[in-house]
Amino acid sequence: VGSENEHDPHTRELVGELICKCSEIMTPCGAYNRIKADTPGHAGVIVIGQIRFEPGKIIGKMLRGSVEYAFFVATAGPGPETLSRSLISSGKFLEGYIADLIGSAIAESAADQVQEQIRIVAAQEGMKITNRYSPGYCSWDVSEQQKLFGLFRKGCCGITLSGSSLMS
Repeated sequence: VGSENEHDPHTRELVGELICKCSEIMTPCGAYNRIKADTPGHAGVIVIGQIRFEPGKIIGKMLRGSVEYAFFVATAGPGPETLSRSLISSGKFLEGYIADLIGSAIAESAADQVQEQIRIVAAQEGMKITNRYSPGYCSWDVSEQQKLFGLFRKGCCGITLSGSSLMS
């Protein structure tokens, strides 16, 4: 019996192998659009042209007074997701789950890098940025991703959005 802090050698080996594999097949990509607000953010509503986002009171409070927004998308590319699905469909559920987690971590890192670029540009213009928020956070209805994706060219960074607002 090992201590609670010991890791299963088999799982550790799987994670290492899958990190290497996902690193080889990832194609991270990110893009953003800076858009001036029609009116400063208030009361949980963001209006951009004909698009009305309703992120809710919590996010609305954080974005209150914003005069410009940076909307962005980021991805690890199709490789990790394809690998995960392939592993799961062949009955390798643990490996597929681990590959999915690694793909998510890569996508999150891509989002961090896009946000850092936005922060740098904003600072050069004497502005500050907030934390990032996405549909699905803090009661913001995930269906509003349909509106968000309307701000980008179709297939931007190879990302597609299903009718139920699931990104692939």
